Amino acid sequence: MIRSRRSESRALSLGLVLALGTPFPAVAQAADATAATASEDQAREKFSEGNLAYDLGEFDRALKAFSEAYRLKPLPAFLFNIAQCHRQLNNPSRAAFFYRRYLALSQGEPANADVVRELIAEMDTKARVQEEQRRERERFARDRDLQRAREQAALAEARANEARLASTATPAAAPERNGASEALAMQVPEASVKTEASPSKPWSRRWYVWAGAGAVALLAGGAVWMATAPNPRDTTLGTVGR
Repeated sequence: MIRSRRSESRALSLGLVLALGTPFPAVAQAADATAATASEDQAREKFSEGNLAYDLGEFDRALKAFSEAYRLKPLPAFLFNIAQCHRQLNNPSRAAFFYRRYLALSQGEPANADVVRELIAEMDTKARVQEEQRRERERFARDRDLQRAREQAALAEARANEARLASTATPAAAPERNGASEALAMQVPEASVKTEASPSKPWSRRWYVWAGAGAVALLAGGAVWMATAPNPRDTTLGTVGR
């Protein structure tokens, strides 16, 4: 009985030695290879999902899919796809960023490097136009608010003047008014009404409306031309292959 227990103990010890003697690096490498294969398969699925969404014009979904594919497998080609999605979503500054990252992380000179540089220049120009439009909108809003504040101040001043005129009138002279004085008294409210209404001009006669609208229309015209200009790259640079 004692010998059998000793035999079992020796067998367990021998098994433990054999297990400890197993080359762990080989096992770790096999596990890493399996994980890498799984990541590649998932990245391939996300790539296919992004391509399908891009072809359907669902650029938000395509952007999400390509971003997830890059996290699973950081290939520079996915950065190009991400840049294309941002270009279609009218995010020129982000598109230019990812185009530049695509060129910087690609091994050697990509086959479409010249076209990508043209896209970078185009996106930089469009980003500047968007920034100018944003600043013009802010400037227009400030001018509009300033004009409204001036109109309110003029209206308050007109009402104050009317109140002062009413307070300085002589109450005892009121019963002795003749027809001329009554006519004159009737003209005072009319003048005050005109003074009160004069600061408020129709919106079509305010200078800042036409000035701001003209500047915005000029900038928007450039953006529309850029958006509608013939661009053969739209149908030839959707996404890249694996």
